[in-house]
Amino acid sequence: MGAIAFDNWVKPDLELQLRGKTYTVPPPDTERAQKILAAAVLGEIRLGLVRGDVPEDVTEILSRVSKGEHFALTDEVHRQMVADKVPQVSIDRMAYYAVFYWARGQEYADIIAALMWGPEIAAEAAAGEDTPAPKARRSSRRKSGSSTA
Repeated sequence: MGAIAFDNWVKPDLELQLRGKTYTVPPPDTERAQKILAAAVLGEIRLGLVRGDVPEDVTEILSRVSKGEHFALTDEVHRQMVADKVPQVSIDRMAYYAVFYWARGQEYADIIAALMWGPEIAAEAAAGEDTPAPKARRSSRRKSGSSTA
């Protein structure tokens, strides 16, 4: 029996596109994976998705993150983004997305992104429009007769 071509079963790079540029984040190695999983647990607790205290092993793993380390995106990708003058808030969002992408998958990362930044983006878009936002429908029928309100 020949060698098994395992390339079909490995997780591909995460490609983040912004302003026509693609930033390629490789799958995490063992050390990065531990930090990413710990960050995902911490994020889920802080977002209220998971109840309870931060486990000691999560705290211990995150204590190994050195100042200026960018384990979610890799230091190389982070340097590229800074050189391209990507705003820090966008870099932070891409790092947060990468944490959940590697820890839980694309669908979960997309849900978290929509929950966290969807309302803000919708509000910014609405603020730029000249037309008023549509009003909600009444939940009950209007009563006949004059109103006392």
